[in-house]
Amino acid sequence: MGCSFSGLNALYDSVNGGGDVWINENRFRIVRQLGEGGFAYVFLVKEVPNDSAAGGLANKLKHSSHISDDGSYAMKKVLIQNNEQLELVREEIRVSSLFNHPNLLPLLDHAIIAVKRTQETSWTHEAYLLFPVHLDGTLLDNAQTMKAKKEFYSTSDVLQIFLQLCEGLKHMHSLEPPYAHNDV
Repeated sequence: MGCSFSGLNALYDSVNGGGDVWINENRFRIVRQLGEGGFAYVFLVKEVPNDSAAGGLANKLKHSSHISDDGSYAMKKVLIQNNEQLELVREEIRVSSLFNHPNLLPLLDHAIIAVKRTQETSWTHEAYLLFPVHLDGTLLDNAQTMKAKKEFYSTSDVLQIFLQLCEGLKHMHSLEPPYAHNDV
């Protein structure tokens, strides 16, 4: 009786808390899943220090404000089944790389790798997109928590949140060509 590679991966992951992913020369350990969509999963990952001359993600980033104090980031993993999906992911990476604004989540790094299709998998590539992580919850999470406590945002807070949202969208719309966001 043999053991498949995916079986060994599952065993490794169960012992090591989710396995490791390489995004270019940087290694990240999967801590836990944060969410999922149609063909994508979002994971909390933690950078694993390495001995390479590259010096880790911190040396690659343009802005020190994007560096996590504890090495934690959000990693989006996309399962790509065909060339059309591959082109969509490449376009998402290209467009996300254009945005440099404090009210927009920056794409910190990315990688697309080819994977061998098996009986268990229907995809041919995997994309990994790395973003800063904010574990305090979403605006909706915070609003619901406040509502349960019978607390509410002040008018000033609401206007400040709305202004920040508008400033991020204004930046996207100011590019040539202008871009829209489907997940505001």
